[in-house]
Amino acid sequence: MMRSLVAKFTVLCGIILIAAISMLVVIQYQSTVRDNHRSSQVHASLITELFANGISGQLGADNRAGLNGRLREFAGREDVASVYVVDAMREVIGAAGPGVPALGVRASENLLQSAIGAVDSRMMIADGTIQIAAPIFADGRLAGATHVTVPIAAVARPAGELLLRQAIIGLGSMLIFLPLVALAVRQALGPIKTLTEAARLASSRKLDLRIDVHTGDELEVLANSFNRMFGRLEASVKRIQRLAYVDMVTELPNRERFRKELERVCAHAQDDDADGGAVLFLDLDRFKRVNDSLGIGEGDRLLEAVARRLREAARAWDLSNGEGREPSMVARLGGDEFTLLLPTLSDPADAARVAHRVVDAIRRPFEISGHQVFLGLSVGVALFPRDGSDPETLLRHADLAMATAKRSGGNAYEFFESKMNQSAFERLVLENELREAVREEQLVVYYQPKVFMTDGRFAGCEALVRWQHPTAGLLSPGAFIQAAEECGLIGEIGDYVLRRTCTQFAELYRQGMAYPVAVNVSAMQFESEGFADTVLDALNSSGLPPHLLELELTESTAMRDPERVIHQIEPLRQLGVTFAIDDFGTGHSSLSYLTRMPFDVFKIDQSFVRHMESDPHAKIVVETILAMAKSLKLKTVAEGVETTEQLAFLRGQGATLAQGYLFGRPMPLPDLVRFAEPENAAAARIAQ
Repeated sequence: MMRSLVAKFTVLCGIILIAAISMLVVIQYQSTVRDNHRSSQVHASLITELFANGISGQLGADNRAGLNGRLREFAGREDVASVYVVDAMREVIGAAGPGVPALGVRASENLLQSAIGAVDSRMMIADGTIQIAAPIFADGRLAGATHVTVPIAAVARPAGELLLRQAIIGLGSMLIFLPLVALAVRQALGPIKTLTEAARLASSRKLDLRIDVHTGDELEVLANSFNRMFGRLEASVKRIQRLAYVDMVTELPNRERFRKELERVCAHAQDDDADGGAVLFLDLDRFKRVNDSLGIGEGDRLLEAVARRLREAARAWDLSNGEGREPSMVARLGGDEFTLLLPTLSDPADAARVAHRVVDAIRRPFEISGHQVFLGLSVGVALFPRDGSDPETLLRHADLAMATAKRSGGNAYEFFESKMNQSAFERLVLENELREAVREEQLVVYYQPKVFMTDGRFAGCEALVRWQHPTAGLLSPGAFIQAAEECGLIGEIGDYVLRRTCTQFAELYRQGMAYPVAVNVSAMQFESEGFADTVLDALNSSGLPPHLLELELTESTAMRDPERVIHQIEPLRQLGVTFAIDDFGTGHSSLSYLTRMPFDVFKIDQSFVRHMESDPHAKIVVETILAMAKSLKLKTVAEGVETTEQLAFLRGQGATLAQGYLFGRPMPLPDLVRFAEPENAAAARIAQ
């Protein structure tokens, strides 16, 4: 009950009423007591004077019998306790009532003596009585005096009766006014109840309500403030929900919104034993390269265009899927990753058709700022409940399938298979072991020699990393380089190979063996802002002369940002470091940039060298590269030379250096030193 404001205010008003009534009762009581005392004194004086006047004749005539009769009559009154009469000499001549002096005794009461002496009435209050002494005159002379005792209780109303009456009046007032107070309070606090209910509804996220209060006072001001607050809260909640569940770039549902919807659909499929559905994990191919070229703003516009095409493809599937089925949902997880939810499928082949449709939609060129942009799409498909029954499992399995499609070249789709989990686990184990290998320095550097085409003499070598695995033995780069790139370790591995190579060949240089050595540079290393400083630090700390170091960049890395390439390598070339384009012919070089590039060597990719005898096109590519290098006055290195026929053709076309199994496999440094000796039999045999 006391949780109600009406009850609290009513009780408070009741307490105030009780306090007020009590105070009034006390005041009234004290006032009445005073009035009673005054009235009792007046009463006592009046009856005494009347009695004195009444007996003056008997006293003057010395009528003792008549005097005693009047005394007995007067003493019989309820308001008289006792009375006695004295003559002028204060001798008691008549008395009635208890405690009076005996007849014939000379009265010694001070009050009586004062009244006779002053010839006037005297009064005294003592022990709950009023005592009055009044002179008696007969024929104009003092004949004597009377002493009357009057009980106050006999002439005044009892205090208890007075209090009872006042209490009854107060209680009656409370019984009358408290209900009226409660009603008035309820009416006055009615708007507060409205505000409380509105606040309760607002706490349950119902913010579209409005409070209608017209009291003209502070409550109306408070209600209007509540309405404004609810309006702002409603707008803020809508914005927060939008930020929480909508991707701001594409206006698609974001990861959290997609996860909640997928969770609901999966639960529905399990509870109702309904048809399953599919999750498509979509990843754009080549988007990062396009985004770096166009800039962030144009990249966002490209993502918007991708989102529109995905929505259109999904909408087309919805229309062909028939009425009564839940629509699909396209969402953006982040970056260039999207997802597509197909809530119900009558046939898993439908998921393949949708995947094929979205791949074709993204394959068409995009028009961005007057430029045609080409993208690809890799799609992974996971079916539920077959491949999982919760969002995390389904997204992970769809992601694994997408990664398989991307490794296969992209622009394709793959369905999840259980073996992908095993592959992913093996890849995770490999990445963890590789991290440990970097920490424990299990990586070793092998060197593959290069020889001059003209005479077969040793011309230098290329540093190649190997992994001395604790259990699997010596592993070639093909077993771990891709994993290193995916987990971000390729930069650390590349820096390790660079430092290790510089240290070993600086030691050979100090021993009188000035062998040139080439080191591969990964895209991650080269794109680092501190690339040049890393190379300089390796040279300075090892003492290797810069002219003995050659750095190899792949053609795709070199052509990604030609202006940046020139800016990065020019300071190192001025010190004497040489640069080579590795795998030349496999990328997309621009001839206008190629002539400006500060490179010293073209390395012909081994795929062309290997197929020269069986593929006329490969032979033509090799001839073209050699002719171009000759015109640009650049050295050339033919990789993958394995037969004397290949060697003869390349020598005839003017190739500068050769590298391949025909001369030597990658080998440890001591074996390379023996290979490089002038009397090396292999070199002499090739030269013949």
